Amino acid sequence: MRKSGLLIVIIALFVSVLAACGGNNTGEGTKTQNEKGATEKNSENAQEEVVRADFFFDNASWTDYLKEINPITLKNSNTELQGVPYNEPTSYQTAVRVGFTTDDAADIFKWWNGYQMKELVDAGHLADMTEQWKDMVADGVDPSMADTLTFDGKTYGIPAGVHYWVMFYNKKIFEENGLQPPTTWDEFMKINETLKSKGITPIGTTTTDVWNGFIWFEEFMIHSYPEFYSKLVVGDAKYTDPEMVEIMKVWASFYEKGYFSQPLDWNNEIAPAFAKGEFAMYMKGSWFADYFKGAGMEGGKDFGAFVLPAINSKAGNVVISEVTPFLVSEKSKDKESSIKALVALTKKEANEKVLSLYGGVPIRKDIESQDPIIKDLASEINTNGYTTITRFWEATPSELAEYASSEFVRFMLNPDQLQLVLENIQKKADQYWAEH
Repeated sequence: MRKSGLLIVIIALFVSVLAACGGNNTGEGTKTQNEKGATEKNSENAQEEVVRADFFFDNASWTDYLKEINPITLKNSNTELQGVPYNEPTSYQTAVRVGFTTDDAADIFKWWNGYQMKELVDAGHLADMTEQWKDMVADGVDPSMADTLTFDGKTYGIPAGVHYWVMFYNKKIFEENGLQPPTTWDEFMKINETLKSKGITPIGTTTTDVWNGFIWFEEFMIHSYPEFYSKLVVGDAKYTDPEMVEIMKVWASFYEKGYFSQPLDWNNEIAPAFAKGEFAMYMKGSWFADYFKGAGMEGGKDFGAFVLPAINSKAGNVVISEVTPFLVSEKSKDKESSIKALVALTKKEANEKVLSLYGGVPIRKDIESQDPIIKDLASEINTNGYTTITRFWEATPSELAEYASSEFVRFMLNPDQLQLVLENIQKKADQYWAEH
């Protein structure tokens, strides 16, 4: 969901071959058998046509990325991906799903993992890439990257982007106030109090686009009761249970204490405000670093990132993981060429280009991120044995994720409606699980 995101994004193209023909300059005489064979071969290559596949995505800025990635994928695929951009996820998801019911399904499309992907697998909408994954792993792709894309022993698509959800912080503000990234919840709360006492808003927020509603619910929950979260998203716990009420009260207390800013547009307002020091921290996927860079900030110098500490010590070290898959429709007009295009995007040169432009965790074993934010996060997560947890948007059925997120936005605008929000979500959940 990242517009997720961005995210992350991509594309593939085309082929090449124009060869010189043999023959004498005067046109006289006869050609040898070898010359005739070469001429026939060159003629076949010259007639080879580029396959143009429609590539659907929900971030219009990705269109420019095609220009960057196509020259690289030219070497490995005879397929040109033509962008079909959308500006927000709801209309985008509708368009992709409607396409499955017609003869004009998206050839390649960006999606979400977890339940949102499982729904498409169960409906038979995705092309199986299990065999291609054997070759990709042999070529250097990390086999663990297939985990979130595998259902009932079959693997679909590729991981186009892999990101952690973290708290970004303005380094200048932290340094001027003698603050360091927290390692405990008490330290985090002390940071908020220190900033508030200095007249600095601790944390920026947004309610733009319904999906942003789940972010803080998710963070408070996994750092308090990660096992309860795992039950909640599959219908084995209730949104009205005591654990849920408890973390919602913690969330409400942040509003009461003035830790959150007024909601800003995450696309256009958050990054400039963060750069100007209007607030000190902001929670988002690591892909959002590009927005700060676009506002003139340098990662590692002007801003850093940390994983939120455990609220309940029993929660341990946990972090939200977001995997953005690129998938091929089973009803693609040219399924085989589209699959080849995705394989081309996992090549070393292509993944290095993705990381240089959009950041994220490398999907290959032979690549190390050069982004200081990602390097530090990866070191922290690997060294301290963090457990990665699937983001709420993907971890629960899309119908519930969208409804719950809209209710969480209601709570963000009206914290006093806490109980009503939880009852509404649970009523929707009861209805959904009864039908499924």
